[in-house]
Amino acid sequence: MTTRTHTILRMKESKERSLSVKQTVSWHTSFPMFLTCDGSVRIEMEGLQYQLNAKDSMLIRSGINVMLQSLSIEQVAIYTITFDQFILANDAQNELIFKVSYDDLPDNGAMVKGSAVLFSYIKQMKVSQCIREQEKRLEDIMHIFHRQSKPYAEKVHYSIEMILQYMAQHYEKKLTRKDLAHKMGFHESYFSTFFKQSMGLSVSDYIAQIRIDEAKKRLLQTDDQIQMIARQVGYTDSLYFSRKFRQKTGRSPSQFRNNRRPERIAAFQFVGLLGALGIRPVCIDQDTFLHSDILKDQLAGTLIIDEHTPDDVFKSLQLDLIIIPNYFYSKPALIKRLERIAPVLVLPYAGGHVVKEVLSTGRLLGREKEAVDWVKRFEHLSQKARNDLSSFREKGETVAIYEMRGHDKVYMWSYDARGAFYLYETLDLKPPKTILEEVLLPNQHTVISLERLREYEADHMFFIVGVEHGWYEQMDQRMEESDVLRQLSAVKNGTFYPLKLEDFRFDEGERALHLIDRFVSRLTVAANPTIIHM
Repeated sequence: MTTRTHTILRMKESKERSLSVKQTVSWHTSFPMFLTCDGSVRIEMEGLQYQLNAKDSMLIRSGINVMLQSLSIEQVAIYTITFDQFILANDAQNELIFKVSYDDLPDNGAMVKGSAVLFSYIKQMKVSQCIREQEKRLEDIMHIFHRQSKPYAEKVHYSIEMILQYMAQHYEKKLTRKDLAHKMGFHESYFSTFFKQSMGLSVSDYIAQIRIDEAKKRLLQTDDQIQMIARQVGYTDSLYFSRKFRQKTGRSPSQFRNNRRPERIAAFQFVGLLGALGIRPVCIDQDTFLHSDILKDQLAGTLIIDEHTPDDVFKSLQLDLIIIPNYFYSKPALIKRLERIAPVLVLPYAGGHVVKEVLSTGRLLGREKEAVDWVKRFEHLSQKARNDLSSFREKGETVAIYEMRGHDKVYMWSYDARGAFYLYETLDLKPPKTILEEVLLPNQHTVISLERLREYEADHMFFIVGVEHGWYEQMDQRMEESDVLRQLSAVKNGTFYPLKLEDFRFDEGERALHLIDRFVSRLTVAANPTIIHM
């Protein structure tokens, strides 16, 4: 919006809501709304989820069902303003005619992150103010949204993640390009182009791909008839489903089902998961190999491959199955090539708690008994680890995991990465309040500058650094050169523990046990005020 000359904004209502811990409220918007808050909340609307932290603000369009849940450990205040927008429809000599129009409003769900000014403007808007003052303040708020909320080019990654999440949860329903575009606030033709450029597949081809991959799981795990499976994944015509399945995989559904206990498996990732089921893959990809030092004994003799390994090499391995992560959906040509070599099974990257992952994968690969046995082992070792740390927890000391990238960026991971779940949940260790409120409760990874690290420091700090580019080997030097790192209490007390990224990038299956062991071994070793490399 470049001018306000022919636009009038009128406030309808201002409202403040107080949410207690974990409280959820719902409402339906009759008019466009600006919303801001003083704590962490989750917003669900049109099948999508958003997280807002303190002083984040959002625009919500009219006609939207909104569910809002508190994520903070204290009461949260929510401030909203509803308004109407009128544009000039006729400029005759003796009269001006305005009509209601929301066409040029920012996208539904548009956000401005951490603006204290915007938070203050929305919070202080009152119906009792004079109309001209209300109009001026609304113009200021709208100007900030148009200037600071992310434009299309910057929203691509975020938008794709949200729409892929929605499609994964609703693939069995009728999904149209028009409806999906609307949910993301995009024009239909723009959305189609943007999706194809981002994913390498059209919207319809992507939907077909995830439906076929879900059908594969049902074929392996159940004895359901093909007709029933077709309906379960969104196809009303089982013959059309079978043709689509053969077109995508080169096999009929029945032929794919015959491979219920594969022995010779190629793994692009997931070697820790296979190890938990007693499976040593025939081959793994180069990237997985480089990040699997903690499993080197279990992977001895495994062939190393990559995306460019010739087909004849793959075929000579006589593979029963190829397992790939779901982020390979952006590589449709590779998936098509692999399907010609052996049946392909897609598993979710960061699929959740390790017990759930092992049990579900055990069912897929015909290793239910092996999965149950491993879960018993995991629970036994986890309980032993908690017992080993019982006195440590009683002290109430805080623990956290961080990752250093480059010279000045620090990542703090939520539950589904870098072993964070096992540190905070499995071992039941206490994070610092700032990390609890800003990272764990909203379940949102957070990036800060190195200069802000002391705001998030813990009594015990696990600090992940990559071996590549020499970062890990240079930690001593970096400690000497950085005032921020030197002043950390954990460094002074000898409770600062550098870790290799190459060991912590993945945390599935057997890897989880290794990570838990590393956490426990560091926390139970007597503190020594020097940097200890592992």
